[in-house]
Parts: sequence; structure tokens; C-alpha cells
Amino acid sequence: MAHVTVVNDSPEFLELVRDILEGDAYDTTLIEADEQDALQLIRQSQPDVLMIDLRMGREGLHGWDVARALRRDAEFDRLPIVICSGDLQAMGELEAELTATRDVAALAKPFEIDELIATIDGLLDRRP
Repeated sequence: MAHVTVVNDSPEFLELVRDILEGDAYDTTLIEADEQDALQLIRQSQPDVLMIDLRMGREGLHGWDVARALRRDAEFDRLPIVICSGDLQAMGELEAELTATRDVAALAKPFEIDELIATIDGLLDRRP
């Protein structure tokens, strides 16, 4: 069973995604934390896939910054990452970088359940 770690500042979103993923036979870890806590907790959770919100809570904290910091760690340099956000402008600004980065997918909120599962499955299928 693949393990998906989900990082978001909304407890409701975390619970909803957990229900979806566990209903599709994924093991999940939910993290509602600031940047430093998030990095430590993600490392501890040992995910097969990281799903992280682009904008989390306080101004200036971006999930993509957390993901890039995590990827600098050799243990996580090939970790598949799903970046999600309802901020389409911010997603658009990062589109070129996200597209150019291996094993990264972007999901605009709101997304369909099937789209989420297909995205995660696709990233897992590309793992070495």
C-alpha cells in the first residue's frame, strides 16, 4: 500500500482527502503545520507521494518552497509531489517550473476524486 503524506492548512480539506485516499487503499499521513514543522514531519512520515498545498496559512509560506527544500535532501530527491491550489494565478506563475521538474504534478482546486487518484497513480507508476 502506497503512503501519501498530505500537507494543508485546512483541517476540513485534510479530512476529506484522507477519506478519499484511504477509500482508494492508500495509507495517509495528514500534516497541518508551519514550514519547519512540515519539513520534519514529512521526513518522519516517509511518504511515497507528497501532496502539498501551494499556499498555507500565513502570507509567504508556499508548499512549493517546502517541497523544494525537501527535494534537496538526497533521501527525498525523487519523491513524487502533487502541488494543489485554488489560486490559479499563483499556479500559473509556477507552471513552467512545475512542468520542468521531474515527478511533480499540479492540481487546481476544486478537483475531481478521479483526477486526484489518477494523478497519484500516475506519479507512482513512473517511480524507478
